[in-house]
Amino acid sequence: MDKASLDDHRRKPTTREDRWRAIRERTTRGMLTFNAGGVVCLEGDLWAVRSATHGGFHRVDLADETCTCEDFVHRGRADDMNCRHIYAVAIAHATRRGPRRRPSCPSCFGGYVTITVEEDGLDALLAVPCRRCKR
Repeated sequence: MDKASLDDHRRKPTTREDRWRAIRERTTRGMLTFNAGGVVCLEGDLWAVRSATHGGFHRVDLADETCTCEDFVHRGRADDMNCRHIYAVAIAHATRRGPRRRPSCPSCFGGYVTITVEEDGLDALLAVPCRRCKR
């Protein structure tokens, strides 16, 4: 596929494969834009994303999922297709929340597992350190 056909924003994907290819292209370019530092939060859900074509910025409203770029104007909600700028903002917004807390291992809670022990004919619960995560 030549560069001219990829750059034509008015061309609609004709098959399901073309649609998925277009989405993959936009998400990849959004990740590249985010990694290059081209995303700036203005206030609240309003963001500015660097434009690759005219050197300025496009305004993205994350709450409405809208963008001022040509790609979104021509495809946008009508074709249910986001542009790379919206994807870049979504990635930036997700990273601003901070890292997710993940348990050290799936079988313990706070480094301990609960086991059942029989003492004098009665069952008792006992918390012991987890051997997987070795806290």
